[in-house]
Amino acid sequence: MTRFQYVSTRILLVLFMVFFFTGCGEKEKQDEDLVVGNWTQYRNRAYILLVISPKGTWNSSVRIADATSKIVKSKGAAKGSWHMEEGQLIFTVMASDIQEIWEQNDTSFFEIVELGERIMLLKEENGRVSEWKKSRVQKTGGAGEVAAVVIPMKPLAVNLNKNRSNTQDRYLCLNMNMVLKELMPDQQIPALHPKAREAAVLFLSSLVYEDVKDFDRIKLQRLKLVDVLNPYMEGFIKDIEVEHVIISTTMEKVEEFIIEHTMSPKKEGEGEGGEKKDESTSPGEKA
Repeated sequence: MTRFQYVSTRILLVLFMVFFFTGCGEKEKQDEDLVVGNWTQYRNRAYILLVISPKGTWNSSVRIADATSKIVKSKGAAKGSWHMEEGQLIFTVMASDIQEIWEQNDTSFFEIVELGERIMLLKEENGRVSEWKKSRVQKTGGAGEVAAVVIPMKPLAVNLNKNRSNTQDRYLCLNMNMVLKELMPDQQIPALHPKAREAAVLFLSSLVYEDVKDFDRIKLQRLKLVDVLNPYMEGFIKDIEVEHVIISTTMEKVEEFIIEHTMSPKKEGEGEGGEKKDESTSPGEKA
């Protein structure tokens, strides 16, 4: 055998081994990739959420909607470890307070009937085939909890109402976010009604200085604003976060506030929820 033939044979052998081992492990790797994600199953008027992590852990919770299908309540949660073996998806339950679904310290074996990008069919040990649908990707908080959806609002500036005609003009300037209630799996965020901003302006401009002059009063008005805006958001608003607030006696400060919170990017090192105090008067608290 010549040196050229020897080198060529070694190269072919290496390429064969690469393709062979890649081909052998491709299906298993693909299945494990497909199973990772957020899955939901609708059973007995409740949603079962199952979050499968690539690290070999999982957590699950049960969510129940009210008659309007908008208010979500948690019924319980469970967590554990998982692995795949010979066409089966195996879950070990480490902790659970929903025993009717995930029994404490139990190991459940599910035969994989179908596994795709959006659908997973699992055959339970009693022969029942359950269908799981992969939900949209959401950010999660601790222990797999879905983080709240926050919708920024454009900054608002209104002329506060006056009890007497000779009272000094004061302008209330707010930069706020709407915090939504937890959505059901794959539920769409409702569009903000065009008249919602107008309703917020009418409400805020009806307030007098005494209504917003300190932290506690701003907090109270913020809760009232939730009730004002909810009809325009199909009842989805859970809370209003006030990031910045000032009360000014000059239009110059109002214009500065609007420009700062509309066009200027947040300065490096500036934390969330900071307050920009007006020289004349400001609640100086985060609501």
